[in-house]
Amino acid sequence: MTDRTRNTSPPGGRELPAVEGGLPLIGHAIPFVRNPVDFLLRAHSRRGEAVAFSLPGRRVASFCGPQANAVVLGLDDSEADRRPVYEPLVTPLLGPGVVFNVPADVKAWHDSLLLPLIRRDALARHAQAMFDQVERYITPWQASGTFELMTVMRDLTARITAHCLIGPRFARTVGPALPTLLNQLESAAFATFMTGSRALLPQHRRADRARETLTRAIKQIAPHDCPEGSEHSHFEDLMCAVGPDGRSLDENTAASLMLGWLFAAASTPIHAAWTGILLLQYPQWLPVLRAEQEAAFTDHPPATLSALHKLERLDHCLLEAERLHPAVWLLARTAARDLCIHGYRVPRGHLVCVSPGASHRLPGVFREPGTFDPDRYLPDRREHRATPYALIGFSGGRHPCLGMSFAQQTMKIIWSVLLRAFDLELAEARARGAVTAMRHKPRRPCTVRYRRRNR
Repeated sequence: MTDRTRNTSPPGGRELPAVEGGLPLIGHAIPFVRNPVDFLLRAHSRRGEAVAFSLPGRRVASFCGPQANAVVLGLDDSEADRRPVYEPLVTPLLGPGVVFNVPADVKAWHDSLLLPLIRRDALARHAQAMFDQVERYITPWQASGTFELMTVMRDLTARITAHCLIGPRFARTVGPALPTLLNQLESAAFATFMTGSRALLPQHRRADRARETLTRAIKQIAPHDCPEGSEHSHFEDLMCAVGPDGRSLDENTAASLMLGWLFAAASTPIHAAWTGILLLQYPQWLPVLRAEQEAAFTDHPPATLSALHKLERLDHCLLEAERLHPAVWLLARTAARDLCIHGYRVPRGHLVCVSPGASHRLPGVFREPGTFDPDRYLPDRREHRATPYALIGFSGGRHPCLGMSFAQQTMKIIWSVLLRAFDLELAEARARGAVTAMRHKPRRPCTVRYRRRNR
């Protein structure tokens, strides 16, 4: 019997400590929505590594800390199922027949169709295009000025993702509108999560129009949108694939899959923006990163993985941004049966969750957890490796983020270009997270002043 099995069965164990307070019908929704990470940190500091609280229409079992993270993220879907949580949120946005709206073996096949575009050899091919997208975007900028950080990160990541995963023509044609359209999808998902239903709210009507616009564009452009050096488009490759039941995709399903790839990348600009905020709040790190870049890139940054891998200090800063401000504040499943998780009784139907934001700020795991300290990832410390599942910003266990390496390379290239091209400073030193967001975004506007550097 494995440790994970001993921690999840047979049903029994202690009762989950309840978070005090809560209102009829809405439970703890107000403090949770106002600041989910602070709410969970307070709850766990008072009640321990496992707590129970209420949201509209559901009871939540929340776990916090590396050991609890390992247990929860190690559960399979027969124990804690992701489908009841995410299928009502995602299917109306992407359409039927993809993600959680298909049997498990079909979903695994769909996931495998993305892998050729994000594995190591593909990342090497994408690197030059990623650099080019950022350089083209900043070329029209004046010698000095300002920009809104989250807007720029959303624009850049959307164009990079569209170029690499859909095609260059799609990125040129639809790229400028992508951030707005994807944000409309995300707003509808948040409304559904908080209300527990898909009522006819304005967010849902806007999301329906956004989905129709994007799927129509994908079907019109992507079939003939061949990457440089290829005779086949990524869309054609999808249409030629054969699934476990012997059937191929139709064009609607292929378009929905591609839309899902774009939507899944919505966390990347948030992580990239928080990285920038932290670097500009702690400007003593900028000379360190620029010196590292000058050693790795003797002239214009060569678009090679070997050169990018030399940027270890930038890696550490990205990890520290992931720790302090993970883009996703909750990883949730539904208990498929009565469970005993980490010694606590979790009834069937409870929402089972871990919070990266809360777990990443535990003083027993990270030294001075509220401090921005990229040195904690140096070989002589490696705090994120000292305890497994200490850092879960990209999830982990049975369902890690498939696009983690693609996202990390995207952010690394964006900040490599921006730090070499500009002197940067925040217009206001303080930055806070946005309220009522599915993901942990910086509150807007977050204005950055820039001045071009001599290169």
